Amino acid sequence: MAEVSRRLADRVFAPGTSCPPPASGADRLVGRRMPDVGPRTVGAEATRMYELLSEGRFVLLPLAGEPRLRESVDAGWGPRVTAVAVDTYDGHADLAGVTVVPVRPDGHVARATRSTDGGARGEERVRALTAWAGATS
Repeated sequence: MAEVSRRLADRVFAPGTSCPPPASGADRLVGRRMPDVGPRTVGAEATRMYELLSEGRFVLLPLAGEPRLRESVDAGWGPRVTAVAVDTYDGHADLAGVTVVPVRPDGHVARATRSTDGGARGEERVRALTAWAGATS
């Protein structure tokens, strides 16, 4: 019975599936469900990832910490993207080494950047947000 339950859960909830399948060379997280980590900002309480998604917008998590990111995202994408200035977050093995993660409104990872170079991260962020949330306003 346990095996039947597991298979049914895999079919119904499909935790290991990507939607749509990631492009060749994409990070292994792309298209997978974003873990429900609790990002924290300086002086603020933690919130859950899925609470941030409740507004039906893209959520951008700079896991390497980029304090001025929020202003640039608000200026470029306005109400389509929620940028969270992350200071720390609940550790999750799937996110080890990830520096920036834009999450689609359906809770799946749009892209994952592992670059430690600030300029490369910025370029990747603009490409990801433009591809998924449209051109800047």
